[in-house]
Amino acid sequence: MPPDTERFRLELLGAFRLFAPDGSRIPIKSKRSRILLAMLATARSGERSRLWLEERLWGDRARPQAQASLRRELSNLRSLLNGPAPPPLLLTDRESVAVNLGRIVVDVRDRGRAGEVRGEFLEGVDIAADEAFEDWLREERQAIAKARDDAMAAAPARPDPGQVVDPFAGRPSISVLVQQQQNLSPENAVLLEGVAEDLTDRLARLRWLPLVGAPLGALRIDGNEAVTRAGRLLNVDYLLHCRLGLGRNFTLTLSETSSGRLLWSRRYELGDPVAASDIDRVATDAVAALSMLIETDQQQRVRDRLVQGLTPDELVWRARWHMRRLTREDARIAEDLLEMAIRARPTSAEVMIERGYAEAWKLWAAGAGAAPIEALRQRMALARDMDPYDARGHLLLGILDLWLSRHESAEALMREAIALNPSLSSAYGQLGSCLSLSGRANEGLELLRMALRLNPLDTQNFHQFGELALAQLMLGDFAAAIVEADNALARRPAYIYGHVLKTAALWMAGEQERWLEARGTLRRIKPDYDPAALEWLPFRDRSWNKRLQQALAGGQPVKAAPKLAVC
Repeated sequence: MPPDTERFRLELLGAFRLFAPDGSRIPIKSKRSRILLAMLATARSGERSRLWLEERLWGDRARPQAQASLRRELSNLRSLLNGPAPPPLLLTDRESVAVNLGRIVVDVRDRGRAGEVRGEFLEGVDIAADEAFEDWLREERQAIAKARDDAMAAAPARPDPGQVVDPFAGRPSISVLVQQQQNLSPENAVLLEGVAEDLTDRLARLRWLPLVGAPLGALRIDGNEAVTRAGRLLNVDYLLHCRLGLGRNFTLTLSETSSGRLLWSRRYELGDPVAASDIDRVATDAVAALSMLIETDQQQRVRDRLVQGLTPDELVWRARWHMRRLTREDARIAEDLLEMAIRARPTSAEVMIERGYAEAWKLWAAGAGAAPIEALRQRMALARDMDPYDARGHLLLGILDLWLSRHESAEALMREAIALNPSLSSAYGQLGSCLSLSGRANEGLELLRMALRLNPLDTQNFHQFGELALAQLMLGDFAAAIVEADNALARRPAYIYGHVLKTAALWMAGEQERWLEARGTLRRIKPDYDPAALEWLPFRDRSWNKRLQQALAGGQPVKAAPKLAVC
């Protein structure tokens, strides 16, 4: 048997993940393909009969239809898993299907290891109205639960045996409830399932928000009492309710379960026919909106409570609330709160990453040199490696690499963050800034607009508008740069970088009178501002640092500035 480093790796505990021998993730979009692979991987010999698979995956269909569906899923899997080099991972014949267990490491096959790993088996996965599948899923989860119980019974006694362990470590949790209307056509039922599947996949990527599976259509939400009842049944803090009405109106509703209160609702108009890009956009936009709403709700819950009674996760939420206030005093308080959280949970990647962000913005505000940025980067690389699926860790490393003028590495890390969490609005904004500073402002514009679309109410959006101003300035559209700088300053009047960019755009446009006014405003807000601080900006083309400094210094205004080529 080859070593683990030469085999595929399949994770079925928590969100489904499949990795190639080189460590790259293999995306499997089809829910039934993921379930099919899980069914093979959990079989004693890695083999199931075709009839067994057809009955559990397509039990509500006629036999010829089930056979055709299985052939289609196997064809898709073979193209993903069976490369040119033998032996193949997926094996098929006329009667059975098997996975080559010698070429894959499966977390749940080692029952002892499964007992140590957190996460529900096939988290968030279900198939509408298929009892045979539900029976199999329930049996597998019971077997894993027994393995965990056995592992706990065999483990040495802990110092505090009476302590109750929270399975989610104090983090908020969510379930996706999909409700089918009785008169829903088969075509629309498949569409609803597809959208819900994409939503579930995106939610599973939020490392701070555990996802609890719920049976499709088993719970009906028709009022506050139904929300609280479902919340108690599923033991979750939030419910995302999905409905598809007539005319392909897809409605999402987010509720908080302890009170039943509605936090957010939105209706999406899906086209006819529905393109895959439409579903992808719904999932991306919806998860971006609800993640910000849940973050805000969690921050509001702890902002007025005594610090001494907060858990480590609540300390992080309180710190985030202070960080968003954007004052030096709040930044100091946030730093103290995160220090308390890291002392209570020193091995938490999430707490380490959050503290890293707080430290990074402190370095940014001070215009720190390369040495402290590099030191922080080394610590954050360790945090990233502790949880390589947290997009925020990759994004922070990308930000630090950009500040160190490592543009290629920064871009790669930011794109990895987006791949891990396509709804992370800040990743699009930071990547847009990275591309502008790299000399690709035309590409940066689209990403910055994407960040604003995903999170239009973010209090940090003054930064996105400032970066839009920079991109327009570099492209030579000074009027647009002035508009975007004003948008940034409308959200944060004391934003120094916004004043710098507006002043520079006016100077480059030759508007002497407005330039004098803008420079005077900058001097009133920051009397001791030194244009030499602009050397800190990590432009690939360092002449841009000089142009901005020249614009603040004044002199003979120019009618035009060198423009970037539009690729």
